[in-house]
Amino acid sequence: MLYEFYAKSLLTLPSMTWSGELTNELAAFSLLLCLVGLSNLEVRFPKIPHSAKQSRQSYRTNISLFVFNNLLMAVCSVSTLFVVAAKYSGYGPLNEITNPGLKALLAFLAIDLLLYVWHQACHRLDALWMFHRVHHNDPYLNASTAFRLHFVEIFITNALKALLIVMLGIDKMLVLTIETLVTLCIIFHHTNIGFKYERILGCVMVVPFIHRVHHSTERSEHDRNYGAVLSIWDRLFGTYSEVEPNALGIKGKSPMDFLSLIKFGFATESPVVARPDNLDVMIAEAAYYRAEKRHFYPGYEMRDWLEAKKDISNQLYGNKIRKNNSFWQNISDSCHWMFANFKNLQSNLQWH
Repeated sequence: MLYEFYAKSLLTLPSMTWSGELTNELAAFSLLLCLVGLSNLEVRFPKIPHSAKQSRQSYRTNISLFVFNNLLMAVCSVSTLFVVAAKYSGYGPLNEITNPGLKALLAFLAIDLLLYVWHQACHRLDALWMFHRVHHNDPYLNASTAFRLHFVEIFITNALKALLIVMLGIDKMLVLTIETLVTLCIIFHHTNIGFKYERILGCVMVVPFIHRVHHSTERSEHDRNYGAVLSIWDRLFGTYSEVEPNALGIKGKSPMDFLSLIKFGFATESPVVARPDNLDVMIAEAAYYRAEKRHFYPGYEMRDWLEAKKDISNQLYGNKIRKNNSFWQNISDSCHWMFANFKNLQSNLQWH
């Protein structure tokens, strides 16, 4: 997942010195060079073949979102992380560390961990997933997908990073260096390529085969591998996975053009999730297991059924299940339970 491409907007800051502008130009040039180089590689050696039409559509939409987001941030006078660091970085605990190498390492780890936690929150909370799914709905994953972001997500990400910068006291040149490194890595792991020592490199950092799982259409797969740069966070917190997804994007119909994607971020509908044919059987088995654990003590049958259904639903769909009509949903579940038990009773009477 990419958060934002800051270097371009940094060039327009009126308060920059000549040396600061030169440093920002070098950062912007390195990011542009990285994008062009990786795009050329994925055209020549694609991991997943795409038609020229599909690639053009994806690139056109993603670059349009990138330009729009940067223009919007400029019009709204949104302060960049560089400006925040220049004004407020002198108060945090990192200022007490004299070793520049240790300071840089701690600042980088803090930002990378923040991105991991924030990324996971974007998947777990419906209010955030609304915007984040704009990034996930690209079925033709490529280097430009790194820029496929809704502007609301960028604003919130900027705010969280700025807060961390102020709290820790990360200086402006360190911010620029880390942001450039993070953006390079994010462009890289969205690239549609594979290479010989990819899995070895993946032991340390996020590489394309690791992040490709995260763009799977399957919920159990795309809720994995949240890391931005280092893969150790996923390994450490139990969200790491190594599988090759069958399809990329999100389930159900979703728009592919620029303007519709902006609107799509504000839509409340969740992606369509297929209902397993044997869902009732799964719930019944889970309810039976609950009853067995309490030695079939009577009076808890309905609660067993409802809690079993909740557990199974969470496993299949997670917290993307809408809860707006929870009262009527409980009534429906209760009726479903009574109907299922009536059928079981009817079968037993016929058997006797």
